[in-house]
Amino acid sequence: MVKICPLASGSKGNSLFLQTPQTKILIDAGLSCKEMEKRLGEINIDCAQIDALLITHEHMDHIRGIKRLSELYQIPIFCNAETAKGIFDHTGQSEGFKIFSTEESFEYKDLKIYPYSIQHDTLDPVAFRIQTNNLNIGICTDLGIVTPIVQQQLQNLDFLLLESNHEPSMV
Repeated sequence: MVKICPLASGSKGNSLFLQTPQTKILIDAGLSCKEMEKRLGEINIDCAQIDALLITHEHMDHIRGIKRLSELYQIPIFCNAETAKGIFDHTGQSEGFKIFSTEESFEYKDLKIYPYSIQHDTLDPVAFRIQTNNLNIGICTDLGIVTPIVQQQLQNLDFLLLESNHEPSMV
């Protein structure tokens, strides 16, 4: 069974909990560690159970809690190299990174993860297509423009979390 629970979405913080039979991950950790503990507790999950953090980009509303979560609970941080540099610049976090390459799929436990580029005002922002147990899950946050690759990756999904930027000139 797969469980998906948005914990926060918006300029004050972004985070999504994903659980599969073998894995519990957070996609982004944009709340304080204390608030992440509280919100996970509301769905009966202890932070010590989190296997990994999967990060889309380095804006604080996506990374606010990662340094403390990673250090306190020894949770690895999966992101691309440019995002890791941005995280270091914002938080001083220099350990625990597991670097992936954008546009190249990788596997973690029972997840096959494909990070793909989106347009956003950060170093190398990504969205994710995640496959597990014959389910296709799309996680696409801070979307400003639907490029051909985004359009392709959003097809044939069983679940989609889609969040866009509020940009008055584009509304």
